[in-house]
Amino acid sequence: MEWLTIEPQTDPRELFEFGVRLHGHRGPFLAAGVRMGLLALRLLESRGFTGITAEAETGTKPPVSCLVDGLQASTGCTVGKGNLRVRDGGRPAARFKDGEREVYISLREEVAQALIDEGACEAMVEWVLTAPEEELFTWEL
Repeated sequence: MEWLTIEPQTDPRELFEFGVRLHGHRGPFLAAGVRMGLLALRLLESRGFTGITAEAETGTKPPVSCLVDGLQASTGCTVGKGNLRVRDGGRPAARFKDGEREVYISLREEVAQALIDEGACEAMVEWVLTAPEEELFTWEL
């Protein structure tokens, strides 16, 4: 069986549009999940889908939980495959593992608050899709 792969340098907009079809609407936490997943792939030198696992701390309450659908779109990790777990916490953060490599990525608190305050407006989606990673996230290898 041939597995799909995702290149870490894939255009986030392409994966975001796929995520919109999966998720049902455009939103900044979905965009943040796409960017977070691509960052994880790059840092772990992973191509997604297999070998990688993700554990999101978002819980299941929107809008923060919308980040999970972005992770699915950008990493190929899914609940059904068993390589994506969602645990309670209400935090826009996730731990990713691929082999012996591991990274914990969190949306900066001020960014998360801005996304909540501004809501699902297109300007926030565009900002999340284009802002430098360092402006959006913190991470620990």
